[in-house]
Amino acid sequence: MILLSFDIEEFDLPKEHGVDISFEESMRVSKEGTRIILQTLKEMGAKATFFCTTNFAENAPELIHQIVADGHELASHGCDHFNPKEEDVSRSKPMLEAIGGVTVRGYRQPRMGKVSYEALAQAGYTYDASLHPTAIPGRYNHRDLPRLPFQEGRVMEIPTSVTPWLRIPLFWLAFHNYPWWMYKLLCRWTHRHDGLFVIYFHPWEFVELAEHPEWKVPAIIKRGAGKQMVKRLSAMASLFGKDAFQTFSHFLLLV
Repeated sequence: MILLSFDIEEFDLPKEHGVDISFEESMRVSKEGTRIILQTLKEMGAKATFFCTTNFAENAPELIHQIVADGHELASHGCDHFNPKEEDVSRSKPMLEAIGGVTVRGYRQPRMGKVSYEALAQAGYTYDASLHPTAIPGRYNHRDLPRLPFQEGRVMEIPTSVTPWLRIPLFWLAFHNYPWWMYKLLCRWTHRHDGLFVIYFHPWEFVELAEHPEWKVPAIIKRGAGKQMVKRLSAMASLFGKDAFQTFSHFLLLV
């Protein structure tokens, strides 16, 4: 089973590199990327989970409606991606439910930050997807935490996939930069070993970042963005078959 997900947020990456991008421009970029993602998934015949910020949802309700109408799962990614607050865990859920007209069961903290399982349970979430069980310099070191889904009180934690034993990252940045033959090999190995593969992306990865030097996006992120991302994502349907792609909530029904 492949749990494919997208963190649908305002494009605040330039702010991390000292660029004062406007909210309007950040939303324009993320809207463009989300439309490309939805079209690609439709062509793949695949389902996914969309972790959305309320900033995005309130300013692009038509895309939230399309996500739901296309049969994907709507989940929470907090409120403001650049300035997350503790109360966003509880605030975001009813706001997204009101816009999407569906029950929101899952949460992912911006930038894979730490979140309280007790707060998640009190807010009514049944699962969290904020754990990347590896080490990313300057971000986090979670190599001592479980690689596979585990129950924490009333909340199921569904970590992003890393390889067995060595815990080689396979997340979006690896998808950009590993040679395709190597990524496929590691992906297949992990999927065969675990019976599950969990991966996530962002809408701005599907935009031609190399055409915008003013955003000061690092080369490691720009590499493979835009049309190359669409090509690689589409290839995953051939690699696993479209029926392998399921939502996080569907996975919860099976465990």
